[in-house]
Amino acid sequence: MSTKNLLKLATGGAMAVILLGCGGFGYPIGSLYTGMQTPHGINRNETSGPGKTGDKHGEACATGILSAVAFGDASLDAAKKAGGISEVHSVEFHGTNILGIYSQGCTEVHGK
Repeated sequence: MSTKNLLKLATGGAMAVILLGCGGFGYPIGSLYTGMQTPHGINRNETSGPGKTGDKHGEACATGILSAVAFGDASLDAAKKAGGISEVHSVEFHGTNILGIYSQGCTEVHGK
């Protein structure tokens, strides 16, 4: 492969990462800036069962734009605070990504 073709391939790959991001699902990560909090993976579990219904619900989100900047507080603490929850029964994640132009990841908590 010639140096010119290798340079084109490297440039194209770099542009794809910048424009599309490094993944389609998950919390948004900006290629130029990231400033957000996310829950630790161990907190994304479900501990439901008899007597563990969650009558309260809280949600916290982080947003990314053009895979260049990402901001927000999608932490478990922020979701608990939003729902007034002190006893967590389940934690879920949901996210949206539209062509790397707009992405949003949210932590959803249920409990009492």
